[in-house]
Amino acid sequence: MKTKLNAIASALFLFLAPAAMAADVAVITLENGANVRLKDDFTWEYIITETVTQAELAAKAGITEQTNTATPVAPAAPVAAPTVTMPTAPAVNTQVSTTRLTAMALAQPELLASTAKDGIKITLADTKWKGDKLGLVFDFDSTSNEHVTVVEVEVSFYNDMGELLKTEKLEAWEAIFRMPETYLRKGQHRQSDAIWVEGINKQQWQKQLISLKIVEIESR
Repeated sequence: MKTKLNAIASALFLFLAPAAMAADVAVITLENGANVRLKDDFTWEYIITETVTQAELAAKAGITEQTNTATPVAPAAPVAAPTVTMPTAPAVNTQVSTTRLTAMALAQPELLASTAKDGIKITLADTKWKGDKLGLVFDFDSTSNEHVTVVEVEVSFYNDMGELLKTEKLEAWEAIFRMPETYLRKGQHRQSDAIWVEGINKQQWQKQLISLKIVEIESR
């Protein structure tokens, strides 16, 4: 699958490069229904999120607006009826948008917790709790010729409904200065220490929905 995607990305890049150098070259749909974004640097990534408005969320949940009307009651005696002002519900801005996981991502959460860039692959290996703090443990595999000292990862957390809780950048791998044995080298499989994160509600994160994106790699 990855070989096929790399071939498609290469062909599209060569075809489109003279016209534009946009980061995103094309979006294709795989046989399993997953959408993949091809990049002009010969890489690709799954499209796992979508932006939806409150109105779209309500429609997906099968919620319809109901209007309550009051039926006037004729007075028993010919006297003027008092004017009653009924409280009105606050207006809801249906254009407010939110980020959530796609249906495909919710159905295949194994696509979320692993990513790779420049020969470095990172995968969520374990989680643990210490009070309200969440500990993340990552596995690393390297096919890079570089001696990697730092891997910074953008981590996005989603609740059990697939709605974005928070996004945070973490130094998932950090070697010790002037200690080469702590560098991540080609062919190695290494595991990080627990990295602690605050602000995640344990009750909303039972499915452990998380996505990873490598944003920076430093090497010596």
